[in-house]
Amino acid sequence: MKVKELQEIPKIQATCFDIMCFRAVDYPELCAQYVEGHINVLKDYGVTSVTSSNPTWTRNPNAYCIVAIREGEMLGGIRIHKADGIHKLPMEVGVSKVDPTVSEEIEAHIDLGCGEQCGLWNSKKIRGYGISWILVNSSIAILPQLGIRKLYGLASDYSMFLFSPAGFEIQRQFGNKGDFNYPTEKYIARVVMIGDCLHLPTSAKKEVNFVAQIRDDLFLKSQIVVNQLKLNLTFNLKVEDD
Repeated sequence: MKVKELQEIPKIQATCFDIMCFRAVDYPELCAQYVEGHINVLKDYGVTSVTSSNPTWTRNPNAYCIVAIREGEMLGGIRIHKADGIHKLPMEVGVSKVDPTVSEEIEAHIDLGCGEQCGLWNSKKIRGYGISWILVNSSIAILPQLGIRKLYGLASDYSMFLFSPAGFEIQRQFGNKGDFNYPTEKYIARVVMIGDCLHLPTSAKKEVNFVAQIRDDLFLKSQIVVNQLKLNLTFNLKVEDD
């Protein structure tokens, strides 16, 4: 994916997206849209049963959604779950039967502030717009608001191109040198982690700059070009808790 500064590109029609976050328990209708969109994408890949499509997370007060909306339609999303010692992270539910040390790792870092990035999806309608990249890094941008210093995830071969530049590193101590068969035997997933979500020393420069812009202005309005597509982005990434 190539992202260029707006002034370098000839005049082209812009597509507008709102990038917003919300706590799951506060917005059941938006959660329902998220679940429907995610399940539809999973079905496209032949996955009909997966932890992240289970709507029990909608009742978790430490689950947060970051979504992309175009003309009132939710077309992509990602979640952040903060570990609280009560609700297991989706990653724990998915792979702890294979390697229980994953849960031990999470438990050891709850006091520090840890969580999981999960549930990434985007509709076929917006493939090529770079929305997955925007969502992955927008979710990292909100972590200081949640008190999360260490972030875990499960990454597949085809998603490492997103997660590696964002700062995630494969944790080889789990599974088969980091590998798990998940969500089905057909796929390989890896436990990945950002060890310092505040300073992001393992993240690439482009990702660090993007995250810093949002952290400086949670209501940022930005114009970028992705794959010759001009995007007008309006962010609302202020986390609202009771």
